[in-house]
Amino acid sequence: MLLRKLCGKTETVQYSCHFSTKPKTNLYSQTVNLPKTQLPLRLDGPKLIARDQHVHKLGRFDDLYQWQKLNLNGPEYVIHDGPPYANGSLHMGHAINKILKDTILRYKILLDKRRVDFVPGWDCHGLPIELKSLTENKHQNSISPLRLRAIARKFADKTLQKQMETFKKWGIIGAWSDRYETKSVPYIDNQIRQFFELYKKGFIYRDIKPIYWSPSSRTALAESELIYNQTHQSPSVYLRIRIENMPNLPHLSDKQVYAIVWTTTPWTLPMNQAICYNVKLNYCLIKRPNNLNDPNLYVIALDLLEQFSEEVNCLFELLGVHSGGDLFVNATYVHPISKNRETTTIRKFFHSEHVTNDKGTGLVHTAPAHGHDDFLIGLKHQLNIEDVLTEDGQYKLEMGEPFAGKYVLTDGNTTVIDYLDDDLIHQNVITHSYPYDWRTNEPVIIKASKQWFIDTKQIKTRALAILEQVNIMPEDKCNMYKRTLRNLIDQRPYWCISRQRKWGVPIPVFYQNDDDETIFMNSITIDHICDKLHEHGPDFWWKLPLNELLPSSSSSSSLKKNDAYSVTKGEDILDIWFDSGISWSYVLKNNNNQADLVLEGFDQFNGWFQSSLLTSVALQDRAPFKTIYVHGFAVDKNGMKMSKSLGNVVDPDVVMCGNGQDKPYGIDVLRWWVACHANQMSLASVSENTLNQVSDEVQKIRSVLRFAIGSLNNYEYEPSDFESAARFSDRYILHLLLQYYCEAKNYIDSCKFHKINAILIPLLTNQISAQYLTTCKDRLYCDPVNGPGRRAVQYTLLNLFHIIAMSVGGILPHLIEECYSHLPQRTNIDQTFFTCSSIQEPQLAWNDEHAHSTMEIVQEIRREINQICGGPGVSLKSTVSLTLNDDSYKVFEVSERRYPDFRRDLSDICQVAQVNFNKQQTNDIRKAVTVTVELSGNGRCPRCRLQRTTTDGELCDRCHNVMQDLTLNQQIAS
Repeated sequence: MLLRKLCGKTETVQYSCHFSTKPKTNLYSQTVNLPKTQLPLRLDGPKLIARDQHVHKLGRFDDLYQWQKLNLNGPEYVIHDGPPYANGSLHMGHAINKILKDTILRYKILLDKRRVDFVPGWDCHGLPIELKSLTENKHQNSISPLRLRAIARKFADKTLQKQMETFKKWGIIGAWSDRYETKSVPYIDNQIRQFFELYKKGFIYRDIKPIYWSPSSRTALAESELIYNQTHQSPSVYLRIRIENMPNLPHLSDKQVYAIVWTTTPWTLPMNQAICYNVKLNYCLIKRPNNLNDPNLYVIALDLLEQFSEEVNCLFELLGVHSGGDLFVNATYVHPISKNRETTTIRKFFHSEHVTNDKGTGLVHTAPAHGHDDFLIGLKHQLNIEDVLTEDGQYKLEMGEPFAGKYVLTDGNTTVIDYLDDDLIHQNVITHSYPYDWRTNEPVIIKASKQWFIDTKQIKTRALAILEQVNIMPEDKCNMYKRTLRNLIDQRPYWCISRQRKWGVPIPVFYQNDDDETIFMNSITIDHICDKLHEHGPDFWWKLPLNELLPSSSSSSSLKKNDAYSVTKGEDILDIWFDSGISWSYVLKNNNNQADLVLEGFDQFNGWFQSSLLTSVALQDRAPFKTIYVHGFAVDKNGMKMSKSLGNVVDPDVVMCGNGQDKPYGIDVLRWWVACHANQMSLASVSENTLNQVSDEVQKIRSVLRFAIGSLNNYEYEPSDFESAARFSDRYILHLLLQYYCEAKNYIDSCKFHKINAILIPLLTNQISAQYLTTCKDRLYCDPVNGPGRRAVQYTLLNLFHIIAMSVGGILPHLIEECYSHLPQRTNIDQTFFTCSSIQEPQLAWNDEHAHSTMEIVQEIRREINQICGGPGVSLKSTVSLTLNDDSYKVFEVSERRYPDFRRDLSDICQVAQVNFNKQQTNDIRKAVTVTVELSGNGRCPRCRLQRTTTDGELCDRCHNVMQDLTLNQQIAS
């Protein structure tokens, strides 16, 4: 009981809800038309998991891809799948990737009626799988290549099957039976031929170069296979190297002069071939204070003297300053490691622009086999670039004592430092960024080796020009992402595509026995090799003797079977980035070798995006994709990268099915989180709070659709009936649905799925649930079953179902198929929502700006009523009188002519017994409407519970007529 001041009088007023979905049982409770449906309002626990499995079959998810290929005629839309790696369980990153692709494909089918092409693929080769096969073998060192490949293949097959079943559980559609695997015979055939095409075009060559080498993996690595450890520790060593001769400073010939050199890789000092300086820098001659009894002179860059002095905690006396050219032209020095050897080695100083004055000493120790800049100096001055390290990162035996057999990154460093003896000036440890093998998480080295390369310099310019024609999404990050990819391509040195492993595609070459510089590879050898591949399977290179790998004696090739004694086959395999980077040429061969879209995480700028673009530009002079879509990465609630060591990994399978401790959320929540919370975010947070929020959003959609379905019993679709019976509230909600659909479709077309969530949930919560569903319940429950007012509501709800279902169907196919299976208007039980041809499309005729203008005034009236009465629950005994200014009155006049029972609709919307309105006597433009609330003298109808009778307990006219019809029908039936 509340006291309210109405029209100057204080009245005691009973306030109640406008409607109750479950009226109290009374004489008339069986005569109202409550919603009826078997669709559960909510599902939890095992029922949720069982429902996901049931809907997968019910919605014929496994048949949709083939159905659309046979039944849709729109232009084909192609997404090329960047292959996941077949080496373990799927994580949230996989969920983001595959669900986004599926969402786009489903919308193309559902809304655009376009055929789609999506061939899922797997990256099956590479070190992680090979290492797994080794760990499962007790004799790792003696395992044969064939045995290793058999174990690796079995592991990849098992993992691939497991991943594929999970993808299907997520509702992903695709050509699963025609999937591509980089280990399959047809794929390898194509890869070998594309390798040869690149070789013929001059884009592939073999050379000795310093490459990143992983001692832990015993193979070469590409830039994209590196991670950088920001906390790596290296020795920081300052050493002195005796200068043998400085011809431009003859007055120092009787002095002992040393060059001061700084290095963080002392293990490379035995391979020193030169010291580099910069002619643009000034160098100074210094000596220690006299009290240290050191008569020697030292040379260091002038700009770095202060830094050096602080590091070694010693002040030096400055004797003179000279340019680099004055000091070092034609100067020589004694090799730092040869001083204690029988033969002293003399080396030279060389100018190089890579020497700077920002750190070190301005004098750079140069080992051409172990540094990129060093290598260029070695080429320029024809220095020795010999590789003296094993695959494990040890000094070879030829290095002699005390170095032979030492691992360079550990005891190799220590041995060299000890060997320097009194030439060691200062030693420390620094923490800095250092490259690691991304698979083993162990440090790498730079090591000269003969490898196969793609000459990116030849491709770069054209690739950068073609990149400008490629669209990149999200739209707001296009320029940034394009700049990132452009810079990575522009700065890429060369692409090492050979690996020294066994689990991969062999590089199909032969070498002269006594001269591995001579390469045998031509179209005849390639055709013969591919024939053997098809005849003997992917292991043919390791299975067949050499003479069978060579063309027959009758061949026109310069290399034949009888040459087997004089040649050897290549032992290298192709980099997995080449494996996957060439996938477009295999998967898209029926689509003009170009996809409409590729969609991957931003880590692929340095990986698959780049390798695909470079190979495609080299082979067909265009990009293999029209658009790149870049999605983000899943992080925990604190924004931290998910890691097993941190214990913050969220498993998508646990999100779906739970694990005893964590409740199951089901596939709908996982897919809604991906599409609406992770699709365009660089970092997508996933936590219990986030998942609960997503669950609430999905439940809101489910609840509204369930109400609509339950209200559509005994309804036959007759749009002509709607035109004459539709009320203002019906027209307004259809107007909103048209606006919503048009906006949502634009977001769908631009893949801004998160914005669907932003406009849909408020629409469902405010205009639909809180307003329209409340407003229409009286007509829906209490009007005659076939009455025009009730039919108008049902028409509106049927269209509401279709519009909402179409707008979220690509994201929530399980929910929509489940709901559609309960829809009474489902015309063909064998059809699913995605294959149904009778979906109600939005109509332009729904556009009703007048209804929109009217509702703006009505909303203001509701707010003022709530303010007067202290809340939204205005008593049904209240009568509201509205005094309108000219503009508002004209709007209401038109509405009263246009919409049936407009005043009754106003009372339903405002939740009052009655609404009256009249025009202001003097037009006050400052106030559109004045609201007066007073008690109504009407009685309460026991059936509909509205204040529309003269006395309480008496049926209102509408309910009286309904009861008469029901009685008559019962009499007729009996």
